[in-house]
Amino acid sequence: MSMADEKLSTSAVAAAAGLSESWAWKARDQGVLHEPHFEEEVVALRVYAFVSQIVWPGTRRPRSARQDLELWQQSAVEAARQAASDPNTTPDTALWVLEDSVHLVTTPADRAAFDLKTLSGRVAFRIPVGVWITELPDAIASLASRRRRNTASKSAA
Repeated sequence: MSMADEKLSTSAVAAAAGLSESWAWKARDQGVLHEPHFEEEVVALRVYAFVSQIVWPGTRRPRSARQDLELWQQSAVEAARQAASDPNTTPDTALWVLEDSVHLVTTPADRAAFDLKTLSGRVAFRIPVGVWITELPDAIASLASRRRRNTASKSAA
């Protein structure tokens, strides 16, 4: 899918992703969001917010401890970023996140093969990156109308 070359602020990336700015600042501080920000950063931020909250069965993770991204989380964010610029990405494209790997699956046939070959009873999360990428133009367009303020002066009574 083709992405525009319009630069976005960190706040705009968060707004387009439908997340609070705190997610964007946290992602920036952990090296997930790279300046300058473009549209693919919106999908990367959404995936980051999702995968950073996953705790696999049998894994203990204290809430108060700083959580650096693990390799599989970094891989998920990068796969989502790549899917945003991949011409083969469709609304059916999904990012499958497993404890030890991530997989982009685009067609229903690929999904069936992935299910049979890789999943077989394993815990996995399916992230609809294709849908999120399809929604990007509308999310970016809504930013312009969201930021406009009434500049007309109010008349004194």
